[in-house]
Amino acid sequence: MEYQNFDCEIAEGCATVRMIGPGAPNMGNLCDEFVDMMLRLQEDGAVRMILFTDGDHAFDLHHNLDSLSEVHPQDQGFEMLAVDEEISRRIVTMIGETSKPVVAATRGDIRNLGLGFFMAADIRLASDKASFTTQDMSGGLLPGWGLMHILPRLIGPGRTLDFLWSHRTVGADEAWRMGLVDRLIDDQAWEEELDRFTDRMRRLPQPAVQLTKLGVQQAANLDLTSMLSVEWESQQQCWESLETAEGLRARQEGRDPMLESSTSEEDE
Repeated sequence: MEYQNFDCEIAEGCATVRMIGPGAPNMGNLCDEFVDMMLRLQEDGAVRMILFTDGDHAFDLHHNLDSLSEVHPQDQGFEMLAVDEEISRRIVTMIGETSKPVVAATRGDIRNLGLGFFMAADIRLASDKASFTTQDMSGGLLPGWGLMHILPRLIGPGRTLDFLWSHRTVGADEAWRMGLVDRLIDDQAWEEELDRFTDRMRRLPQPAVQLTKLGVQQAANLDLTSMLSVEWESQQQCWESLETAEGLRARQEGRDPMLESSTSEEDE
């Protein structure tokens, strides 16, 4: 797959995606490419996980606030803002609805709208050199990108408001203690730890991975009884899958499972 804004490399079950386009990408073009890429990765049986990591300017996206401030006095420009909001909705929704695990990993600076992109992932990894800065609200616009849904659930309402209103930069250690990132990695061991993580992910049977993602997404809206029912139904689906059969067989034989793609009995 070749794109102007993304470099996507698929190897050993992991699709590694880096942002490579211009420093101030056209958000419409970026979104179109993102949607096309994600649909292809979703359908590709060789892809077991999707990893977004630092590229030329990864996780550094922003509104064109200069243009918006110029047209606002003439009671114009909301259409421009609406386009940006639709782009963020499409990207965040697609990440959430993709059944495969989506991991964001950074050892650099997460800024502006890029924070929303980063936080939309299922799992967020950061080196101890990373930093996080949300969009400056002094222009009077909300951060968007689902952050008012995601952040309170991760770091609490008070910390969310402080983070969004203050526009202060949060270092990696504080971000980990707050709950912005799920794992903090020594920068010197970054490549080794990232390889170990992706190796682990590609060895997990996909039905279990995908149904776990779906269950965790539903957890906030279900009571315990409902979640137990979801777990039971999901367990049945796992039991009937070829990948679970191979995983259990490999465990019995004391070897690593040989998992090539996500399969089930119905795929045969």
